[in-house]
Amino acid sequence: GAAPLSLPSVSSSSSSSKVNALTTRRSLLIGGGTAGLSSIFFSAPSSNAVSGGGKDFAGSTIKGEDFSNKVYTGKDFSGVDAAGTNFQNSKLQGTRFFKADLAGADFSKADLSAASLEGANLEGTKLTDAVAEGAAFSQTIEDVADIKGADFTDAIMRLDVSKALCRRPDATGVNSKTDVPTRDSLLCAD
Repeated sequence: GAAPLSLPSVSSSSSSSKVNALTTRRSLLIGGGTAGLSSIFFSAPSSNAVSGGGKDFAGSTIKGEDFSNKVYTGKDFSGVDAAGTNFQNSKLQGTRFFKADLAGADFSKADLSAASLEGANLEGTKLTDAVAEGAAFSQTIEDVADIKGADFTDAIMRLDVSKALCRRPDATGVNSKTDVPTRDSLLCAD
């Protein structure tokens, strides 16, 4: 982490000390001194940063590619064009898919625990037997092709969206990894 920065005190009785202290603070905050704003508030990323190190995919095109049976824990896929991409049986915990195009993508048996899928295009996406515990979804979750066996325990979504998923004929089955029934994970009242 970054070492704490000690700024000069402004409580000195000398007016020139006050001016120097204020000038130093102003220089540091606008990046004019030896330490820029980023070094004051942020430390350099460590090799075990949230992204897990290695390549993230934000903004790239991976349309129709095979990302199955791999580990992408904590990776950033924000804004990615991943239409028709195969993510089957991949570990995607904490992965960010914010505003990604995932139309027709296959997440069958994938672990999407704590993943962020807000604003993602999920039209025709398969979540068959996926683990989505604590994942965050927007209304686009209603556009998925299949949720049979998916575990949505503690998933973040609006109540009306959860109720709409409960009305789906494919809101059935039990997740093969967690043994949680899909309807129970959605808190369906039946």
